Amino acid sequence: MIITKSRVAMSLFYIIFGGIFVLLGFWQIERGQEKQSIVDDYNVAQMKSSVAYSRDSKTWDYVYLKGYIDQSRLILIDNSLVDGMLGFKVIAPFITNTGTILMTDFGWIQQTKNRSILPEIKLPIGEISISGILENPEEGLILGEQVISGNWPKVSQSRALETIAKEFSENLEPFLLVANFQDKSNLRYVPPVVTNMPPVKHFGYAGQWFAMFIALTIMYIYSWRKFGNE
Repeated sequence: MIITKSRVAMSLFYIIFGGIFVLLGFWQIERGQEKQSIVDDYNVAQMKSSVAYSRDSKTWDYVYLKGYIDQSRLILIDNSLVDGMLGFKVIAPFITNTGTILMTDFGWIQQTKNRSILPEIKLPIGEISISGILENPEEGLILGEQVISGNWPKVSQSRALETIAKEFSENLEPFLLVANFQDKSNLRYVPPVVTNMPPVKHFGYAGQWFAMFIALTIMYIYSWRKFGNE
């Protein structure tokens, strides 16, 4: 076997990029398994009856609690798309009867034709009972440098709690509650998004990376033989 400079360069290229393709493929499989675990936990939680919110509550629990909405500090999540229409997800602090503050997603409202004018939001006043699903949303895609506007109600590019919590001096509960539809509101209920990308897409991407590795291997073998015959 003759070792030429072409074969050495070709082998280094194959080892480096082949290794990258394989690692990316296994990484996508791992991500898919993580997302599938999240989906499974969500499905199991939804088969259970609602329980009172407590310190033992965890992500995807279906809970209920009593208190009132602090409507002076609304946060509107920008670029929220529902049925092809742009609007805002409306998040507000829900102050429970025990004094804890749970950030709550009360639903979606379509944006006005003039983006500089925020839509009128109607929410229940006084003590109410709410129920819904606990989640801990990912940061997601952020458009623009300013994540949250300055004045209340604030417009935010992110639903992540670590971002929202910066706007409050009080300690917030470690969840976002996606509340069920409220009769005395003009908001549309939107169920929680379990993952930004379903597990099957991650497995599909893994297949693509492995296919690229196979294609690279075939090219490497062909090129090795070709250079050997020159």
